[in-house]
Amino acid sequence: MKLIVTDLTRFKDNDNVCMALLDAESCICHRPLPYVTKAIVEQKGIYPGMTVEATVIPNEKAARPHVEDCIFVNDLWLGMMDEISFKDLLERSAVDSVNEAFCGTISSKKRCVPLDSPPDSSIRTIRVDPLSLSLSVVGTVEQKLRLSFKDKSGEIFRHTPIADLNFHSSALKYIQQDRVDEFNTALAGGEEVYIRLGLSRVYKGKNGKQGYWMQANGIYCFPGCFCAEM
Repeated sequence: MKLIVTDLTRFKDNDNVCMALLDAESCICHRPLPYVTKAIVEQKGIYPGMTVEATVIPNEKAARPHVEDCIFVNDLWLGMMDEISFKDLLERSAVDSVNEAFCGTISSKKRCVPLDSPPDSSIRTIRVDPLSLSLSVVGTVEQKLRLSFKDKSGEIFRHTPIADLNFHSSALKYIQQDRVDEFNTALAGGEEVYIRLGLSRVYKGKNGKQGYWMQANGIYCFPGCFCAEM
């Protein structure tokens, strides 16, 4: 099976990286387990848009919303897709509305899906209004990066946690250099924007709410911002 890397998701407290890939033909999403490490990602040179041939074995224990969980065997890592082909893949997998993507369980005022009502999947591609994309920093002691955006249905989502490994790394460099405005100007220059939104594993927030929380797993602006290397 020919698969394309679309998500490299960071973890806050360890060096694990969660990968998600789309079938190049059907756009069905697969998430291989166990997680890889940042060292393996760097060693293999894995980036969004990279192609891999692999046999996918479904995880019999996978349950909604994380139905994408699977095992890869006989994986052969190949070269990178070009930007146009990668954008086409995202477009074919995309929907206009976050609400539609997660079966009505997520809205701008409800970012946590209750345990008793999981949607049919945990990762979807969303078309985003290019001019709506902006980065912000919350907190003083522990600075947290957040993303605001408006989906193509017009719903606005503010302060979304950023789990995209490459985007977070690039944005952090700008923040450390006090160049947030410059970063946001670059984001606003995109003509077409897609966000790979994901639902976390079960997590209990500081407010005591427990469930599957929305996060930005992959952020892509076209043209010119393929892997957030600005």
